Amino acid sequence: MEKKFNLSKFKIGLRTIKTAVAVFLCLILQLLLPMSMHDAFYACIAAVVVMRETAKESLTSGTNRFLGTLIGGFIGFLLINIRTGIPYYNEWLYILLVPLGVLVCIYTCVHLKREDTVVICSVVFIGIAMDPTLNPKHTLSYVFYRVVLTSLGIVIATLINKYFFPYSGAGEIEGEQEDKQEDRSK
Repeated sequence: MEKKFNLSKFKIGLRTIKTAVAVFLCLILQLLLPMSMHDAFYACIAAVVVMRETAKESLTSGTNRFLGTLIGGFIGFLLINIRTGIPYYNEWLYILLVPLGVLVCIYTCVHLKREDTVVICSVVFIGIAMDPTLNPKHTLSYVFYRVVLTSLGIVIATLINKYFFPYSGAGEIEGEQEDKQEDRSK
């Protein structure tokens, strides 16, 4: 029996399009601001991660992403700044201290009742703690820049989600419901 290729199974959803638009705008911002492609990476990732079904869900996800980045960045900043005074850190001691830092990240997020920030907090911390190129003199500016770039992605994704075909709550975008009701009344 021969099967027909069904193209209708390959629909692109609105959230997919909005995510792509948010990434596009992050990259346009990279051209307009003094940012490198590497810098734009963090804004793009934040835009992808926080794009949700509704603007409210995007804002909640964005808030968690922002706080997690801030907390993980701060804990990473502390470790980077004390590692120069820790003998054998780069040789082998980081194998013990990085997991302890993750433990501190998780504990801090849970203690602050921000459990949804645990993953990104830990990822940011590990990214800072495991980066051998980070100079303690530049760690604070790096963490600040990461938070700013993440915030740009969050804001772009949330605004796109709110104003670019916003979700109406009934499984349809705003405007479509009214059109369908008008069609039914004719």
